[in-house]
Amino acid sequence: MIDVRKAVEEITPEINALRNHIHEHPELSMKEYETCALLEKYIKEHVDYDRIKRVGETGLFFEIKGTKPGQGPTIVFRGDIDALPIEEDPSMCPCSQVPGVMHACGHDVHGSINVGAASILSRLKDQFSGSIYFFIQPGEEILQGAKLFLQDPEIDFDKIDAVAALHCSAEIEAGTIGVRYGSILASADEFHITVKGRSGHGAHCHTVRDPIVAASAIVTGLQTLVSRETNPADSVVVSVCTIHGGKAHNIVPETVELTGTCRTLNETDRMRVEESLKRVASSIAQAYRTTAEVEFIRGVPPFVCEDEWVDRAIRAGKKMLGKEKVQMLPHAAMGAEDFAYIKEKKPGVFVRLGSRTPGGPYGSAHSPTFYSDPKCIPTGMLTIIGLAADYLGFDV
Repeated sequence: MIDVRKAVEEITPEINALRNHIHEHPELSMKEYETCALLEKYIKEHVDYDRIKRVGETGLFFEIKGTKPGQGPTIVFRGDIDALPIEEDPSMCPCSQVPGVMHACGHDVHGSINVGAASILSRLKDQFSGSIYFFIQPGEEILQGAKLFLQDPEIDFDKIDAVAALHCSAEIEAGTIGVRYGSILASADEFHITVKGRSGHGAHCHTVRDPIVAASAIVTGLQTLVSRETNPADSVVVSVCTIHGGKAHNIVPETVELTGTCRTLNETDRMRVEESLKRVASSIAQAYRTTAEVEFIRGVPPFVCEDEWVDRAIRAGKKMLGKEKVQMLPHAAMGAEDFAYIKEKKPGVFVRLGSRTPGGPYGSAHSPTFYSDPKCIPTGMLTIIGLAADYLGFDV
């Protein structure tokens, strides 16, 4: 059997070069043509896979089957690959060569570490039975890419037993991983509120039914969904992010439109917030002699990790990286992840991959100065290999 740690060390330079190329040539969601082709080329040249296919135009699915006798389980590892419409700070290295587009969330790392780990796991096929699926996923930033895999008729989800994903985090140092029991990411739901009143001259305010005043009260009132209806021990976010109404300084408009996002960590709060948002908006609008039409659009569900799988990630992390390299995250993040569409159907785990340079500056995700230290490359590969080994029952 190969020395896994040595094998990771040996391929780290080529995986880092692969990641740097992807970082310098970022592509937006569902347009990751060159990125997908580059990773597909690497897989075909370096991975002893049993099956590979495109998913949509820019996604990849491939399978590594164990050759050890017996009927083993199937695990999925996901690596997303899309970039964001952000202009990267020119001082960063590596730096995007595409104006207005950058990898500000680590997806260049995710795709690279997954194919790197796959190349090593494919050399260990005789050590396990069962299968390892890899989803190289487009369109995570728009929360759409995971659905392509769910809808693909050639991917039999009944055969999948568990799922896992690693994601870069600037909150923890490169070389470490972070995990959390229970909810680790929030749901992401969208709302649209149309407040309708009666238009008229701004000087004749007694003749109108002002939707701007009503909408302003609704914005304030919605904050009570968190401050007065949510248990302080829980986390809920209700953010009004756009407000549009009126075209002239002296005309009260007929309508005002509000849009925003709701984030919750469990289904109970999610259902309550949806009901409360509709109730509060409608009631406040009525108090101002206007009406409110509320559309609540459900997005991705919360990402909840089973205790068994968090235990497995801790165990694998300590074995592959060292005890001091595994952190327990103190709280969930209120961001969302479309891999949760897949996760809600199967048990599994979401692992935070430290990307901040030890002692270096902090560059938050989705910012022009987001940075993933190269140390996260071998850490990510070792973690994926360790999770696979722990679940499929072979030693590394």
